[in-house]
Amino acid sequence: MPDANNDLLQRLSLLIGREGVVEGRRVRVVDVLREDSCLVLSEIGADKMQESLYGQARRRAARHFHIPLQGVDKSQLHPVVRAFLSDDEANVLLSIVR
Repeated sequence: MPDANNDLLQRLSLLIGREGVVEGRRVRVVDVLREDSCLVLSEIGADKMQESLYGQARRRAARHFHIPLQGVDKSQLHPVVRAFLSDDEANVLLSIVR
């Protein structure tokens, strides 16, 4: 199974840098988390004010979202992940995940 995990991570790493629109938000894939099997998306152009521990505004930073690779039923890819893939890529990833 380690070979399948390495193949999966290699294919997911090809998504880094891809952009798309999800629920009206422009996002970019910025990382793949191996432990959680999820993609990290960064929202483009909608910076959020980050506060210090004391509630003081410090800087603007992009919002990040962690999206699991599989949907709730675990039989399909998560719809957001699917939005970044071509049909061929989705079929290959789904066969590796299963």
